[in-house]
Amino acid sequence: MLNACICTIGDEILIGQIVDSNSAYIAEELDKVGIRIDKIVSLGDNYDVIVSEINQLFGKYSIIITTGGLGPTKDDVTKKALMHLSSSNEMIYDKRQSAIISNNSIQKGIHLSQTNKDQALIPDKCRVIPNKLGTAPCIYFSKNNSLIFSLPGVPYEMRFLLPDIIEIIGKNNFINSNVHRTLATYGIAESTLSDLLDKWEANLPDFIKLAYLPDPARGIRLRLSAYNGNRQLYSQIIDNQVKSLYSILSEKFIYGEEDDTLEKVVIGLLRKNKVSISTAESCTGGNISGLLTSVPGSSSVYKGSIIAYSNEIKENILNVKHETLNHFGAVSKECAMEMASGVRTICNSDFSLSVTGIAGPSGGTVEKPVGTVWIGIAGPSYCDAFLFRLSGDRLRNTIRSTANALNLIRLKLIDIS
Repeated sequence: MLNACICTIGDEILIGQIVDSNSAYIAEELDKVGIRIDKIVSLGDNYDVIVSEINQLFGKYSIIITTGGLGPTKDDVTKKALMHLSSSNEMIYDKRQSAIISNNSIQKGIHLSQTNKDQALIPDKCRVIPNKLGTAPCIYFSKNNSLIFSLPGVPYEMRFLLPDIIEIIGKNNFINSNVHRTLATYGIAESTLSDLLDKWEANLPDFIKLAYLPDPARGIRLRLSAYNGNRQLYSQIIDNQVKSLYSILSEKFIYGEEDDTLEKVVIGLLRKNKVSISTAESCTGGNISGLLTSVPGSSSVYKGSIIAYSNEIKENILNVKHETLNHFGAVSKECAMEMASGVRTICNSDFSLSVTGIAGPSGGTVEKPVGTVWIGIAGPSYCDAFLFRLSGDRLRNTIRSTANALNLIRLKLIDIS
């Protein structure tokens, strides 16, 4: 089985100025063709460090992929390091990349500087995958049974060039043998989920690995993986294990598979049942409506939202009773129900969601500490609210309140399906 190492280059990653999204994308794409990532490292823009670290990778990994350090500025030293590592004697112009750079300059109406021209310079012992979207090409060579590819760090350029890299790797007649299947769950704690699956997990075949992947916005995803074997056989076995998971957990906890999100599933259920929804948000500040409207096709089922952050808006727009706010407070079951009922009437929707709570870090009391959240649901001849006690910072409480609201309406929509 081929193994790989991803190496990101750039001071901006090490100081936290940018998030390394390239490694995640490369790892995911390589895994699809059966190449397992054993290591991911990040290096600064330092010639000696780059040479020393990459030298240690040769022979240990079948595939080495670097990103970054190939730009026109003086701190981009990767190409110089590659010249040394490939035992090249000189830099030469690649005709294909030179033509691309020249044509791009003409089309954009900008002066073709010497700095841009020099982007087509490559070490003479290296080969090139031309970059039609930018100036820096992909450079690659082999050494000590390792194949190393150096990609530009600009994400959309990297993504454009990666399929060519995978095609070159595929010429080694490597067979895709990795199988993954992911189920998305919500509404169950990780420890409870683990206890519930204890016997099932103990009986898993040794070649199947189970991973718990928690996320405050998406719940806990369960990923089943099998590596380096008969793909068709592994797929059949994992499919059977997934059926067992559905029988144990049911739709109460399993809301989707692979890249499904709660908002995507909710929109799908609304469309399936041919019903509409509206939202009234306080502590979530429009986060629910933002997620729902991010799903293509949501306009056919989503009516609108009122962000009622102040009591004045709750009372004057949503028609929450003045007595309710005075007696029970804005963070209460009564207020959540009246918010849900109010927005449903205003938007003329079949269903509605409301959220009111204390996200923090201040505003809590002994009776209503930070993390106290009420979520209301209103529907035809139905209105209720549910209490959640969350523990986290302001952002996490907002995210979890949003996810809990989406899951509540999901469960309600399943009941009417």
